[in-house]
Amino acid sequence: MALYNVTEALVRMMLEDAYLHKGRLACECEQCIDDIMAIALNRLPSRYVSTDEGMMYAKAQYFDPQLQSDVIRELALASSIVSQKPRHKQSSGLTGPEGQSGA
Repeated sequence: MALYNVTEALVRMMLEDAYLHKGRLACECEQCIDDIMAIALNRLPSRYVSTDEGMMYAKAQYFDPQLQSDVIRELALASSIVSQKPRHKQSSGLTGPEGQSGA
């Protein structure tokens, strides 16, 4: 097994469940999602593992309600930062979270 950041997997899963599947982001382009992930991950502790046993142990820690709350808090902060100042390229006449025109 290669080196694996369990925190990254949890943040991605919670971003999808709490934001992407519910349409709560101002923009769902790849750049904005990557920026949200980067901001949140830089503010959360990393949990690296290199074995399957280590992965199971680290994932079990994420059932802790306080840790789940911390991840949601950081995702909310990151999504707010990115929505206020997105880094993706804007095209005139495009609307919607995926940049598709409303026509």
